[in-house]
Amino acid sequence: MKNTLLAGLLAVFFVPLSLAEEEAATYLLRYQFAKGEQVEWKVVHLGTTETKIQGNTQTSKSRSVSTKAWQVSDVDAKGNFTFSHSVTNVNMWQQLSDRPEVRYNSETDTEIPAEYQQVAKTVGIPLATVTISPKGDIVAREGSEANESFGVGGIVMLLPEKPVKAGSRWYEPSELHTRLPDGRVKKIKIRKNYQLEKVQTGVATISVKTEVLTPVDDPRIESQLVQQLTDGTIKFDVDAGRVISKEMNWDETVVGFNGADSMMKYLARFTEELLPAQRTVSKAAAESTTAPAETTRVSRDDKPALRRE
Repeated sequence: MKNTLLAGLLAVFFVPLSLAEEEAATYLLRYQFAKGEQVEWKVVHLGTTETKIQGNTQTSKSRSVSTKAWQVSDVDAKGNFTFSHSVTNVNMWQQLSDRPEVRYNSETDTEIPAEYQQVAKTVGIPLATVTISPKGDIVAREGSEANESFGVGGIVMLLPEKPVKAGSRWYEPSELHTRLPDGRVKKIKIRKNYQLEKVQTGVATISVKTEVLTPVDDPRIESQLVQQLTDGTIKFDVDAGRVISKEMNWDETVVGFNGADSMMKYLARFTEELLPAQRTVSKAAAESTTAPAETTRVSRDDKPALRRE
């Protein structure tokens, strides 16, 4: 009886201490890559846009599945890594209202629909060469910034300056350019609000939400911002130093963007999943005293399905 009581008291005493230690733990989030390494992610983007203008309704639906690849060519003494960014394959589909659907698969189709001619030209070639610091700052860049963002979002997530613990926030400011009907350009300041939700088995769960800092009360501008208002979750492997999965969702409605009775509804989902390692590490990297970390934690979620109302 006494032993049972003592065990119960010890359990009550030690559990809060363990939780307190877990909450107080800090993590330095940094990117880590090895020279000669190739890293690939499967990217899926589903979207539906419905617009109503003067009583006429038009619906546009699209789906794209692609493979994003980074080929790391160099890593300097500071950990800055240089890589070429490319899209190795695409499988795309779209349909506009009652028009016939259009499809293109870069791995099987010899004929390229007009709608995907430009996309086809970018498949399998380096779109940009970028050097990024372990924290996510862009040190150098060659190539189009637009090409780096194939799909959605920036090329990397900015990581916090210092070690963080669960509940910590950090911000990534940027600026968008919108166009008014008279041709003038209006700059909109935004920022991504990141929060470390938790760290379990070496994987950090980070929430991200885009905040519009410039006051906007014009539906014509709001309609240009809907695809930028991200809200989602990122999984980051703390030990391996890379994003292993990402999920972003959009559910935005704008009224009055083209007349009082006009309406736009944008519904979309974007996912990114690290693929099993298929790396070719250079001899120099293999002989380095710091061996590249293995990335064995891979998200295995079901195929994404767009939510519909």
